[in-house]
Amino acid sequence: MGRRSPGSTPAGRRSRDRVLRASLDLITEVGIDQVRLAEIARRAGMSSGQVIYYFSSKEHILLETLAWREQQETAERRSALPRATPGWPRLELFVDLYLPSNLTDSVWILWMEAWARASHSAEVSLFLDTLMRPWREDLAEIVDQGIAEGIFRPPEAGDDFPLRFCAVLDGLSVLQLRQMPDLPPGRLTELAMNSAHAELGPGH
Repeated sequence: MGRRSPGSTPAGRRSRDRVLRASLDLITEVGIDQVRLAEIARRAGMSSGQVIYYFSSKEHILLETLAWREQQETAERRSALPRATPGWPRLELFVDLYLPSNLTDSVWILWMEAWARASHSAEVSLFLDTLMRPWREDLAEIVDQGIAEGIFRPPEAGDDFPLRFCAVLDGLSVLQLRQMPDLPPGRLTELAMNSAHAELGPGH
C-alpha cells in the first residue's frame, strides 16, 4: 500500500485546516509576500517543519487557502440561492454573494493575490479557472431557470453569458477594492444589475 498523502487522515486534515485558518488571517492582514512560514506555524500551534510537510511553498499555501475558502463559499451559496425567489431576486442574491462584502474581504484578498501569480504560470491560471467553475455553473442555472419561466430574455451568445457576467463582477470588485473604495454601499450591486437587465430584460 502506498504512503498516504499529507492531510488524508482525520488528524492530518485537522492539522492542515489549522494551517489554512492561520494563513487566511495572515494573508488578509499583510499579503502573502509579507507572510513568514514561521508566523503561520506559530499561529497554527505547529512547527515550521510541520507546515512544510503539508505545503511545499507560500504559493501553495495561498492557492490551497483560496480553494479551501471557495469550497466553503460554494456550500453556503448553494444553500442560500434556492431560498431566494427565482429570477431577478435570485440573480441579485448571487451578485451580492459574489461581490466583496467590504474592503477587507478575505476571499477577495486571496483572489487578488492569486491573480498576481497567474500571469506567470499556466498551472495557476488553470487552477483558478477550476475554482471559478462552480460560480459560472450556478449563474447558468439561475439564468436557464429564469428563461424557462419567461422571466429572462435569452441573452445573445447565451452560452457565454456566465463568463461575461462574472467578468463584469470581477471588474466592479477590483474597481472598488483598488481604485474607488468610497463607492456607496449597494452601488456595485446596482451597476451589476443594470448590466444584467441590459442582457436579460425584456426588449432591447
